[in-house]
Amino acid sequence: VTMLKNTAGFTLIELMVVIAMLGISIALAFPSWERVGQKRLLTSAAERVAASLAVAQTEAQKRNHTVSLAYNRTDNQNWCVGAVVGSSGCDCSETDPDSDQYCTIDGTAASVESTSFSTVNLIEASDSQPAGGNSYVTFDPVRGILQPNGDRLQLTFESSGGYFQLRVFISPTGLLKICNPNSDKQVGGYPSCAA
Repeated sequence: VTMLKNTAGFTLIELMVVIAMLGISIALAFPSWERVGQKRLLTSAAERVAASLAVAQTEAQKRNHTVSLAYNRTDNQNWCVGAVVGSSGCDCSETDPDSDQYCTIDGTAASVESTSFSTVNLIEASDSQPAGGNSYVTFDPVRGILQPNGDRLQLTFESSGGYFQLRVFISPTGLLKICNPNSDKQVGGYPSCAA
């Protein structure tokens, strides 16, 4: 009787064990990967809004004319931020470019909307001196600070799972920053808002 020598290869049991281990690894990594995606989308939203604020602030100084920045949020987490040259503000939720309320600077759309960031919620939007209840602030054309003097603006965003938060803040001196408002929901690379 001759015995067959075992040739190189895998048995069915070995292959099933490897596939099971791979499935467990993927199942454990998926929630973590989802959080990475939420954090990246939250960061992108905060950076786009901060860039819009910086453009509005710079345009006011460049043109030596007031620039208004509108912000809006609804109960169903639709939000937007938009800018327009002038002190009357615009409606950042307006989508018709021919409308007088459309947010535009030099014919270019100047708004950021939640539709681009579906898993990011605007949980707080406030300025310290609202103009008659309207949701807009204006930038001084000379110094680029918010009007009236001493006003400040803060927009706080949160990932849909509630794991991360970032705040876009303009101080009374015109300093624009993105910071972490909650030590339990921090995003790396941004300072604490308390600092």
